[in-house]
Amino acid sequence: MLNDQIIFWWSDSYFIPTGGKLKKYANSEKIFGFGAREIADWLACDLQYSINSVNIWINNLTDLEHSRAPDGMFGIGNAHWVLIKGDYVFIGTEYVEEQQVIMTREQLLYVLEQYKTFLEGNYNDPNNPPDPIDVEFVAEGQEAIDMYNGLEGSQLVPYAC
Repeated sequence: MLNDQIIFWWSDSYFIPTGGKLKKYANSEKIFGFGAREIADWLACDLQYSINSVNIWINNLTDLEHSRAPDGMFGIGNAHWVLIKGDYVFIGTEYVEEQQVIMTREQLLYVLEQYKTFLEGNYNDPNNPPDPIDVEFVAEGQEAIDMYNGLEGSQLVPYAC
């Protein structure tokens, strides 16, 4: 499992979620941190500041069989794909090659609950910054694409086929 944080930065009149720090691990040429950035971008661009949207996602993920997309093709938003197969959720974008992430539904539900807490607070006060959201996910980048595409019955990542 990989761990990171969604942090918030001030943008003139409100806080915006963004990913943690990009980092290079010792003995690796790979840069890590894109997974948290993709989760944060998906929250900011597709769910935006709507508690109702967050609740819809929580309800759909909690009862996938009776959700609006029981086959796991949850759709496309503002350049983000959300695909679900079994207990795994793939969130990715076709615009930044590294920004792909695969996580469990439980991990995503935790992030959504924390994001909902953020939205219920006062995100318009520059003197009251929100706490970061801890995120845990299985893989990011090409590894996330390969893992999702390798799941039996997956819809396959459309822009990576």
